[in-house]
Amino acid sequence: MGSNRRSRRVLVVGWGFLGAALGNRMRDEGLEVRVLTRTESTRTHAARLAGISVVIGDAGDPVILAESMEGVDHVLCAAGGLLPLAAAEQPLADAQAALAPLLTILEHLRHRPCASLAFLSSGGTVYGNPKRVPAREDDPVEPVSSYGVSRLAGELYAAMYARTYGFPVRIFRLSNVYGPGQSPDRSQGAVAVFIHRIAAGLPLQIVGDGTAMRDYVHVADVAEAVTRVVAEDLDVGIVNVGSGRGHTVLAVARQVGEIIGAQPILDFLPARSHDVASIVLDITKLTSFLDYAPIDLQQGLQLTWHHVMAGQLAADRVATFSPVIQVAAEADGLEPAAAAS
Repeated sequence: MGSNRRSRRVLVVGWGFLGAALGNRMRDEGLEVRVLTRTESTRTHAARLAGISVVIGDAGDPVILAESMEGVDHVLCAAGGLLPLAAAEQPLADAQAALAPLLTILEHLRHRPCASLAFLSSGGTVYGNPKRVPAREDDPVEPVSSYGVSRLAGELYAAMYARTYGFPVRIFRLSNVYGPGQSPDRSQGAVAVFIHRIAAGLPLQIVGDGTAMRDYVHVADVAEAVTRVVAEDLDVGIVNVGSGRGHTVLAVARQVGEIIGAQPILDFLPARSHDVASIVLDITKLTSFLDYAPIDLQQGLQLTWHHVMAGQLAADRVATFSPVIQVAAEADGLEPAAAAS
């Protein structure tokens, strides 16, 4: 399943919701973590990043990337493109934003094949509308959205470079990730938006009739799984990372309301052609490599609400959050491209 060598030095490209969670978990695992991010404000949090070095710059810049990759054993690509709705409206911009950093990384690894790559893909979108649920890694990939197409293109590029130039690549197909640290003001991440809008007494505008089924996985489970695969050099190839269980959007909204003690106010918008009807990930392959037991959704929602109540997210921002829930493709939490800001 893997070698005895433990990768000690990791470059995390992107410090969004997922990059931060993964970088901190890897640091706690004892790995040497370096972060490459466009976000200047990351420096202001340096005191909380003990053991993590920060480089401010664009991963699409070959010079900056080469300097950042000096001496690392592993690269984790957590840089994203546009948000799903924006990707549908601007597919060219999304492809450029999503693929340019990845291709720059791959070109560098081409000349330094002793390092390996972990690519965070979107299990919520690359399968499209799967013929069977839960979807397995060897099932057909037929994305129905521009967002899913660009993530699948990233997978194919990574696999092609790995075959051609001989460096290890691990592709993690993530389901709908939620949990502490997820921003509810990006119209992506139903749980974060539900919590903040229900708590504020604001309506939830849901695309479709609310029966769309999604696989919600807590960010701590994702961080644990990816960190262990990287630290232990496990040869997983392409692997789903989710909960293995499906929940409708309406059910999640009601669960959040019960936890908060408030009744959700629901407004419904017409369904869209680029929305996936239902997606749940089969996690059998992941559990064959790891002792992986994902957090139950009810417990995960409670943990997330307790985090909000502890004041980790500013309450005065609630009223400014977009009410539209992108239930079709809220699958990553990657650091967005500048064009998506």
